[in-house]
Amino acid sequence: MRIIILILTLFVSLPAVSQRKVPNVIEKLTYRGYYNWGFIWINAGAVEMSVKPSEKYPNAEEVFAVGYSNPSWDWVFKLRDTLISHHDSVTYMPYEFSRKAHEGNYHKTFDYVWDYDSNRILSDVHKIGKYKRKDTIALQPDTYNMLSVAWKARELDFDKYKKGDMIPIRILLDDKIYDLYIRYLGLEKVKTDSGRRQCYVFSPLLVAGDVFKGGENMKVWVSNDEYRIPVMVEAKILVGSVKGILDEANSKF
Repeated sequence: MRIIILILTLFVSLPAVSQRKVPNVIEKLTYRGYYNWGFIWINAGAVEMSVKPSEKYPNAEEVFAVGYSNPSWDWVFKLRDTLISHHDSVTYMPYEFSRKAHEGNYHKTFDYVWDYDSNRILSDVHKIGKYKRKDTIALQPDTYNMLSVAWKARELDFDKYKKGDMIPIRILLDDKIYDLYIRYLGLEKVKTDSGRRQCYVFSPLLVAGDVFKGGENMKVWVSNDEYRIPVMVEAKILVGSVKGILDEANSKF
């Protein structure tokens, strides 16, 4: 489910925010992950995202995401991916980010620390059974990680954008900083388990690689309300398509 995790976090990678403060009432979001095989959408796994106060940094929060394949699919491809972000609860600028990837026979960990005093990111990458590599990455302004940027984007004033507008983004992904953009596509109603919901729709620019074709081959639907909850996301990959659909949203009302 690494693909689904990437999709569910990349879609909200938007830097410019409004002056309003969105109440952070979300405790947990659960998504069903699907893979398109021919004309059939197959339920292949799930993604869970949760938030709580950070125990490592003052005035910070911890966002946790885990993606996993369904047990019935483990014999085909077993996947257990975990992502953790510690970031400021007001600005959402990162302090730490880690990703533990366990995908079939591929096992690799990425650990990063944002050192704002020296304007660098400390990188610690470990490919299990192969190598350990420590390095530094030059810190560029407004560089978020895959999870902190999602919470930052909840303060966006979506209504100020026009259909077709491109919004620049900067994000750290697997030891590299990328300058990308999101194209705003307007409003659209989508069918969910709880009925039809009006959503803002975006298409992020993707980096071509071993998963994505690159270009604007992803669409994301975000709820048109004060909480800006991602409802659905769909993307074309090198072989077939993938989709994430909101299954459950728990809040601390």
